[in-house]
Amino acid sequence: MLRPHIVILGAGFGGMYVARALATLVKKGELDVTIVNQTNYFLFTPLLHEVATGSLSPSSVAEPIREIFAHTGVRIIQGVVESIDRSARMVHILCDHTKHDISYDFLVIATGATTNYYDIPGADRFTYPLKTLADAAAIRDRIIDSFEEAVLSPDPATRARLLSFAVVGGGATGVETAAEISDFVKGLVRRYYNDTDCRPDDPCNCSPEEPKVSIIHAGPELLQMFAPSLRQAAEKRLRENGVELHMNCKVTAVTPSGLSISGNAASGDTTVPSSTVIWTAGVKPLLPRFTGDMPVLTAGRLAIDEYFRLKEDERVFALGDAAAYIAEASTDKSSAPLPMLAQVAVGQAKIVAQNIKAIIEDNPLKSFQYHSKGSMVSVGSWFAIGDIFSMKISGRLTWWLWRTVYLFKFFSWKKRVRIVLQWTLNIFYPRDITKLH
Repeated sequence: MLRPHIVILGAGFGGMYVARALATLVKKGELDVTIVNQTNYFLFTPLLHEVATGSLSPSSVAEPIREIFAHTGVRIIQGVVESIDRSARMVHILCDHTKHDISYDFLVIATGATTNYYDIPGADRFTYPLKTLADAAAIRDRIIDSFEEAVLSPDPATRARLLSFAVVGGGATGVETAAEISDFVKGLVRRYYNDTDCRPDDPCNCSPEEPKVSIIHAGPELLQMFAPSLRQAAEKRLRENGVELHMNCKVTAVTPSGLSISGNAASGDTTVPSSTVIWTAGVKPLLPRFTGDMPVLTAGRLAIDEYFRLKEDERVFALGDAAAYIAEASTDKSSAPLPMLAQVAVGQAKIVAQNIKAIIEDNPLKSFQYHSKGSMVSVGSWFAIGDIFSMKISGRLTWWLWRTVYLFKFFSWKKRVRIVLQWTLNIFYPRDITKLH
């Protein structure tokens, strides 16, 4: 194997960090790397909720892949993976309606995840997911449209439905999204839709009490990955900001006018009227199609060994949301795969890159030991909670730390500076309400 070719499918955190770790060897001429991705940019998904609420522009959270790997020799292909032929070591892709075949010596599958609707009727048609730039833009446009439609309607029930914003899912994404929407709609009312020069009964006026933001969560508490004290701090902050919490409630159906929820014995079944339902209730792996035998799956994700190779193919690696890596001994059937987090994918990427080098150089492979560095969640402006190296922290300083950590996850200083400038402007000026579509 004179100059092995590594093909990486996906340019999320996993794929990008594998390519970044191998780029030095590409530049030295020791191997070739090709990244295949549906878009030409790396998307920083943890900040999509700020794009959806006007705090950041779409371009702020997207970094062009070619710019990141300029002058490294890493090849970039924008295309859709149609299938993988492992017997021929070939990836079939579609680029601008033209089919291409790419051969590989080693394949890295880092295709990430997509929204999981759990087969709930109407959820895939009448809710807004938050996984792509287009999703974030659609949510912001919908919020703005809701206000424009509401101020033209004199009917109280119609106005209430239009100005009700429901977030399904009480995990980190759901909490951050609901908190940001609450801040966003308050600013909209205060600056644009509550004209004190109008008559109080003018339907074009919108009172601060009209917009409602709610979280519908199937569990008894939000953010169940955090300690009880932090969960309580987050819930208290949300309630102070006017976010309504529907706990122990499962969504049973979604329609254009709202959603049906099945609650506990006390609340029973009910309906939440809303024309804007945002779905953050879960994700599922986004796996490419394989010709021939489908690889073994664990919990819907690709089953891999301790070195991140498919258990039946030592030339194919998988990581991140697409792979089911068991942290404990692989024989422990009760162990669950590591969570679908960017922090996990970045750590795995370093080991995948090292193991590819090790195989090429005929050195021993390394297994992966996951050690969480902690987690932080923003709960609106100037407040966040965090569990950092067993320290439970919350408040303004945690919020500042949360932003700083995310800022340095971007690859280029240009993006970091741009985001800092936008965050600074947000302190003095209202959020952007320019419709993108």
